[in-house]
Amino acid sequence: MSGPPSAPRGGPMSLPPFQPNVESLYLLSNLIQEAIHQFETSPSPKEKATALQSIQTASTKLSCLTTPLPQQFMQMNFGPNLNVAVRIALEMSLFEALRMSGSPLTCSSIASKTSSDPEFVLRISRVLAAFEILQESQDEKGEVAYAHTMVSRFLTAPPAKAGAKRLFDNMFQAQANSASGYYKEHELHSPNDPKNTAFTFAHGEKDKGIFDILEERPERMKLFNDAMTVTVQFGLKELAGCYPWGSLGANEDGIVLVDVGGGKGHVVKELKESTEAFKGKGKLVLQDMKVVLDGGVVVDDEAELMPYDFLTEEQPIKGANYFFKAIFHDWPDPSCLQILKNLKPAMIPTSANPTPKLLIIDLVLPDHSPPPGLVLRDINMLVIGGKERSLSQWEKLLGEGGFKIIGVHGQDGMPVGSVVECVLA
Repeated sequence: MSGPPSAPRGGPMSLPPFQPNVESLYLLSNLIQEAIHQFETSPSPKEKATALQSIQTASTKLSCLTTPLPQQFMQMNFGPNLNVAVRIALEMSLFEALRMSGSPLTCSSIASKTSSDPEFVLRISRVLAAFEILQESQDEKGEVAYAHTMVSRFLTAPPAKAGAKRLFDNMFQAQANSASGYYKEHELHSPNDPKNTAFTFAHGEKDKGIFDILEERPERMKLFNDAMTVTVQFGLKELAGCYPWGSLGANEDGIVLVDVGGGKGHVVKELKESTEAFKGKGKLVLQDMKVVLDGGVVVDDEAELMPYDFLTEEQPIKGANYFFKAIFHDWPDPSCLQILKNLKPAMIPTSANPTPKLLIIDLVLPDHSPPPGLVLRDINMLVIGGKERSLSQWEKLLGEGGFKIIGVHGQDGMPVGSVVECVLA
């Protein structure tokens, strides 16, 4: 069996002639055609989502198979510059400068609207067009012009802009400033101390977690808070429809669901508005740090507000059902076990709610061959000590905390994740 390409000392690397395997090309092409047919004919949203995932997976493999190794190497190394181009476009309000009608604008026209140089506009826009973020065309004089795509239109929405800026300013910069130093200094393992992570290292700090650091930088904390509202547009309606909320019982005080660490209450509001289950049935409670609740919420009479720190306090509401959306993925395993320890005494059965539920809304990665988008989100969480977990990782973590999974609800590929339904073990 032949080994990898050899690199003679002092000489160039020797690569065999590029020749994709034709049989593999036909196989992947057929898989894509079959998945398209499945998408077209499947009656259920879940089956359609599975078909689309199959198309994406096969297309990624087909792209790799048809791309010479040097080109793959260049794309891998220069790929992060796409994020740079998007961040610059956001800073210069390029997307807002484009016509919402969809008709193209030349670089000169965009430049006049953004107080920038036409050549600079060209350099940024052609990158975005190469990745289908903008649509490129030519005007009647043959001058290159650009128009909106679905993606660029989305990036004009304030929550989307805040989300993209947050990832670049808060996360990507920390990744770049820590990847070559932090793990060498702290051994090669996932961080277990949320106050001494790669994010901490990148900011030249010690014994400070991401929220400690952001609180010292009000503009970046505001960016973080604004970005969290993007989840309202990403998949909450699907989340509301993927779990039988009406099956939940209430505790002795009539409380059905406690949204723990629920921020400003976007999820509670969506559940209340989108599902019949909570209309006229029991109360909802929104819990978060006092400083978060005091900063204003989007709920009024939909939920009772209660200050609560899930890391340091035992859950004061007993016998209800407890909802954690995008909480566990922020924390390493020891912190998650502390959250479970603080919750466990509250899981008291009542006559109206004989089996209190823990409902975790987070990604559930496949144990084998997870898609690129999901594993990249896991590496994104690595910088702050968090983790996107596979089903086996969830089972292990929850088992150690005294819980067991009785169901996973949601379509594959839901951007907000699945509902992991748990009870006491």
